[in-house]
Amino acid sequence: MAEKKKSYHQGHDIKSLAINLATTLLFFLPFALYYDIKEQQSENVTLYCGVVVGGLLLSLIVPPVGWMRPHVYTDMVGNVPFKFRRD
Repeated sequence: MAEKKKSYHQGHDIKSLAINLATTLLFFLPFALYYDIKEQQSENVTLYCGVVVGGLLLSLIVPPVGWMRPHVYTDMVGNVPFKFRRD
């Protein structure tokens, strides 16, 4: 009987999703700052930038901790994807 194949990494681990969310927030930041025309614009600028910085910090501390996106075929022990369930 043949061995069970290892499941292919689809990029749906928690670290990849956090990085995707952070870069999406970073992409929309200039549009939010440009189209926000109100009296309280200076308060909103701080809020928008704080949300983006918070998203970037969250993507750094999600396991595996660090700036690198996890990869299945890595030589680094700590850079494997974190999964919620076992296959």
